[in-house]
Amino acid sequence: MPQVDLTVRVGGDSAAGGIVTTGEIVARIAAFSGLEIYTTRTIPAEIKGGHVMFQLRASEEPVYSQGDDVDVLIAFDQESIDNYHSLIKPNGFLIYNANDGKPPAEIGERIKQYGLPLNDLAKQINFTRGRNIITIGAMVKLFDLPYDKAVEVVKRQLGRKKELLDQNLLALKTGYDYVEQNISQESPYHLIPPSGGVQEERLVMSGNQALAIGAIAGGCRFYAGYPITPASDIMEFLAAEFPQINGTMIQAEDEIAAINMCLGGSFAGARSMTATSGPGVALMVEALGHATMTEIPVVIVDVQRAGPSTGMPTKVSQGDLRLAIFGAADDAPRIVVAPVSVEDCFYQMVNAFNLAEKYQTPLIFLSDQDMSVRVVTLPPFDMERVKLEPRLLWDPKTSSTNNNGASGNGSGTREYLRYKVTEDGISPMSLPGMPGGQYTAEGLEKAESGAPIYTPEAHTRNFHKRARKLANALKDYEAWKMYETFGDMDAPVAIVGWGSTIGPVKEAVLRAQSEGMNVAVLYPKLLYPLPVEHIGSFIQHREKIIVPELNFTGQFGRMLQAQFERDIVHLTRFGGTPLAARDVYDTIKQAYQELKVKA
Repeated sequence: MPQVDLTVRVGGDSAAGGIVTTGEIVARIAAFSGLEIYTTRTIPAEIKGGHVMFQLRASEEPVYSQGDDVDVLIAFDQESIDNYHSLIKPNGFLIYNANDGKPPAEIGERIKQYGLPLNDLAKQINFTRGRNIITIGAMVKLFDLPYDKAVEVVKRQLGRKKELLDQNLLALKTGYDYVEQNISQESPYHLIPPSGGVQEERLVMSGNQALAIGAIAGGCRFYAGYPITPASDIMEFLAAEFPQINGTMIQAEDEIAAINMCLGGSFAGARSMTATSGPGVALMVEALGHATMTEIPVVIVDVQRAGPSTGMPTKVSQGDLRLAIFGAADDAPRIVVAPVSVEDCFYQMVNAFNLAEKYQTPLIFLSDQDMSVRVVTLPPFDMERVKLEPRLLWDPKTSSTNNNGASGNGSGTREYLRYKVTEDGISPMSLPGMPGGQYTAEGLEKAESGAPIYTPEAHTRNFHKRARKLANALKDYEAWKMYETFGDMDAPVAIVGWGSTIGPVKEAVLRAQSEGMNVAVLYPKLLYPLPVEHIGSFIQHREKIIVPELNFTGQFGRMLQAQFERDIVHLTRFGGTPLAARDVYDTIKQAYQELKVKA
């Protein structure tokens, strides 16, 4: 049987260039040939120089994680050989630059080795920058990928520089021909595209791209941001697309300016958004409190990266959960949403704008570095699922002319009460230019009219008003099914997680259940307000509760521990690398061993 599930790692120095391009082009060749793909990468934080790793997993079947082991290592330098050769499976193989590297003797016959004289081949065609494209041609031949698809992808990816396109195509053919003419040993791995039947239409995109498209579908028409890894792709994507839909994108001078521009855009009626990472959110805390107090909707995307401080800008983390929920002066509630996949980034961005607009509140959207740059195949988005919730606007034609301000606030009689206390906590919002709709939107505590007021009664009333809004968001959590469940719902062992760890969890659970270890899984996508009733009923009768997450202290697990007073098995992964399915499987197995001993 041909190999249908292949994990390929590419490594090299960024100064040489083309490492990520190599992986991305091969991934897209596989995707356009009808295969499912899943990628991950790590790049250096330095402007130039430093080690780069790109990993591709390709299969005929859906794939949910980057893979635990490596079938094929493509090493452009000695460092990559030394770092990764131990990860190669038995009978896997190593493709390396024979001009710049040499496999260690201990590899022996355990791993097949293909040395490509990349420097020499590049000199032969007078294209020293083409080593990565030569490698791609060699991989296409070794993996039995369609050569015509390779040409198509190279033209699409590299065709913008017309003067280099012919050289790139020559480099592609050079690598392909070299393998055909010089490597007689057949590759043990084949990525033969599916045959027969009509191929389903598939999209190939990254998490940041899906997120940006979701923002557009969610009605976003104003974006202000400051470049920061790994969120900058979002701004660049919207900068290219917004002119076509009458949107406005502003590159601000810093994150503080960016969020305040967004508050201004939203105050004027535009669905507004910014995107940043942990250090940027830290700078936005004061403005977030202002948005809570003034009840201005805004969406803040936090593409989490390893910290603290500037930390490791190009590595993954889920360490901003506490910052997203509790980063505020006093209790300044906001909604926190976390997608679970690249595809889910699209749908949850639509939900994010609907929640922010409906409840007139700031919303933090927690993505992460791995999901942001991950490229996957996914079905076309179902636009029938996209429904926009309108902001509750004040209508001067139907408003009473005899509304009174709050008791004792001294505001007298006026037509429009911006912060009028209502049963659901939502007050109609006027927009600039609405006759009679003028009001003060400032950070001081306020009367219903918007005038500053400092009485304990007003402060208490407004805290309850803001809390009611968020409590009502839990109804949408249920109605919009902002969660995923799978596995055996009667299992004694449960996993409750959040965000991008769901992929490795799916693979681990499938393996565990095939061995008789049943597991129930819940991934809420609304993290604040916490869906206490739903999570509580899910974990009520479980004997073991595992919470996997990518941070040091187990932030979500500790939230659940505090809320439900239950013991939690914390499966924490940190250091800047994604969760592995093997880690989850081992934790499930350990849980069952402990239950067996207990019985």
